[in-house]
Amino acid sequence: MPDVLTHYALSYLIASRIVKPKHALLIALIGLLPDIDSLFRIHRWVTHSLTLTIILVFIALAMVYFMNYRYLKYLALASTIYVLHVILDLFTAPTPILWPITDRAYMFNVELSGVITEEGIGLTPNISIFSEAVDFTQRPIVDGPIISTLGVIVAIGVAVILLVERFVKELKC
Repeated sequence: MPDVLTHYALSYLIASRIVKPKHALLIALIGLLPDIDSLFRIHRWVTHSLTLTIILVFIALAMVYFMNYRYLKYLALASTIYVLHVILDLFTAPTPILWPITDRAYMFNVELSGVITEEGIGLTPNISIFSEAVDFTQRPIVDGPIISTLGVIVAIGVAVILLVERFVKELKC
């Protein structure tokens, strides 16, 4: 799975486009919610189902519509960040995105390899979809990366984007 840092950094980047940076710090935590299932030692559980997420978003949308429409942007932001987590996980391990419609977990692999030789340039695409039966049994151990090299790279990239934006904004003032 993408590490916790990657999920949080990307969630923060998206949230900071919509709300103030202080609020984005908290809202970005929503990007970690799908992994709450790890506390029950059942990773990639119903918290990773886009089917259930869509149902819950429609229920929340109805509540927001009838209660206070001004929270719509927060619902859209929270939903986007949550769904982003699940989509990122699709590229690292089988994820039950369509549960309970199907009892299969899916994983996508996308690669484009290149080679440069004296004869020219060659590209080899590889796109595959892997599927396996959903397994919601509790494990004795659930482990995963909290910080990885990819997470550090993503976090640095997010920080650079935010710093450049701030610098450009101050130049305009």
